Amino acid sequence: MRQKAGLLAALALVAAPAAAQEPAQQGRIWKGTLGDAAITACFVDEAAFDGVYYLDTGLEPIRLAQLEGTDPPELAEMRGYDDASGATWTLRSTEDSIAGERTADAVVLPIRLTAVLVALPKYGSACETDAFLEPMLAGGTVTTKRESFEGNGYTALAYQGPKRAGIEDYAVSSFALDPVRPGDAAVNRALAKALPDGTAAHVMGQCVGLSLPGGIGGSMDEAWVPTMITARWLGIRRSGSDYCGGAHPNNSLTLVVYDRDSGAEVDPSTWFKPGALVFYDWESEVDPKPAKRPIAGLSQALAKALRAKWPARGDEDECGLPDELEGFGWDIGLTREGPVFVPQLPHVMFACTEEVAMPWKEARPFLSAEGRAVMASLR
Repeated sequence: MRQKAGLLAALALVAAPAAAQEPAQQGRIWKGTLGDAAITACFVDEAAFDGVYYLDTGLEPIRLAQLEGTDPPELAEMRGYDDASGATWTLRSTEDSIAGERTADAVVLPIRLTAVLVALPKYGSACETDAFLEPMLAGGTVTTKRESFEGNGYTALAYQGPKRAGIEDYAVSSFALDPVRPGDAAVNRALAKALPDGTAAHVMGQCVGLSLPGGIGGSMDEAWVPTMITARWLGIRRSGSDYCGGAHPNNSLTLVVYDRDSGAEVDPSTWFKPGALVFYDWESEVDPKPAKRPIAGLSQALAKALRAKWPARGDEDECGLPDELEGFGWDIGLTREGPVFVPQLPHVMFACTEEVAMPWKEARPFLSAEGRAVMASLR
């Protein structure tokens, strides 16, 4: 059992030394060789030796799953979650190194790994670090195409993930305005951030890092498209789906508004009088100054006015705006005709999502002075 205990110690996370260093935890990834090939490996934690490795040349992630009841520890290579390739690793360790053998089809190759200290994400493992992920994330492509919307030219941007087995299912589209207004350059910088940039900090990198130890590479299909372009305002629909592990994919449809004079994202909640919207009690604990204040619900009067605009889908359709849908959060966007509301529904109800516009005349009783100024600017 000493060998297993030694490996456990070698894989354990190492906290930063007291008082003197940065507060972030440190962990380890492992670099070395498999036979003559350079490899990089990570392990999720010290209690279960599930992890991931890749050849530094091919960069294709391969899952490692510990087999139960083996001493010294034995790991199986997996293609996906439960498709064993037939190759196994047997490992021994010292404090900062791991040695062992990989056996596949009666061919035995030596494994030699050395620990490399890395800064851990706040709530993540070594498999989610820059040093482990970013070599695999490199290689995506961005293509451009000229488009026009409401007589305004812009450049469509389309990202496609690297053609690498395991992480090829990432596609994100955004756009860049032709810069004619004072804030357009800032708006374009914000829109460019939607595209994966090859870093572990981007949402694509986070999804890959979460997914790989579970035997998948994750996926993302997201589009940012203009819904309104005026001299002052830019309205955007952000929609798509992603899967980073768990019981089901995540679907989303949100709305974004930018001020083309300042280049800043707009908080539509400020368009409404106090009491018209309901906010989450916990929001200040998460982010005391969010760019857009999360909306938990609508006042009874506003919900009643919006319900009258909710589209009918047919007698047998179960969608609508009953009272129980009002506690799932809301997003608000902008059209020339009036503000547009989108409920943030859970996965099982996502098919009921609607974008429902309220004409300015009917929205006016609920508007703040700022909201009335936005209304006036669109006349």
